[in-house]
Amino acid sequence: MIRDVNGIRPHIAESAVVDETALIIGKVTIGENVSVWPHALIRADEHEVMIEEDAAILDKAFIEAPRRTIIGKKSIISHGAMIHGSIIGENVLVGIGAIVLEVSVGENSIIAAGAVVTEDVEKNSFMSGIPARKKREVTERETMHTGMVAEELMTKARHLAEAGGRSPRKF
Repeated sequence: MIRDVNGIRPHIAESAVVDETALIIGKVTIGENVSVWPHALIRADEHEVMIEEDAAILDKAFIEAPRRTIIGKKSIISHGAMIHGSIIGENVLVGIGAIVLEVSVGENSIIAAGAVVTEDVEKNSFMSGIPARKKREVTERETMHTGMVAEELMTKARHLAEAGGRSPRKF
């Protein structure tokens, strides 16, 4: 479902695939080849949310913009993760149920499942814990894997849409 706020309607690229149960509110820009999965909520009633190309917003993820919020290219916001007013760099994996609170996360980083991020994250960092701390550098293999999974998710989203008899934009 798409909702305006104060006359501002979300902008969704033609190649994006958005599940019909996702809720997108206000000043949201969804880029090319982005997939937004069931029950994801993206709310920009105060500031802008920009989701850059090839990113994936998975089931029940929540993104809110108390300040400008960006999800970088080929980044994955996993099931039930929460992004609150943060800048997520390119090729970042935010794990299941992780919470990212008003910080910047550098490119090629991984936020472990259940982590709570309250401080900026350097690029290529593997973060886990409550509060999240850097455990190690992300490997080149992990970096490549995140990008590949983002592409696979878009392929799967298109397949699900077509299998359900819906337009490739909705599944």
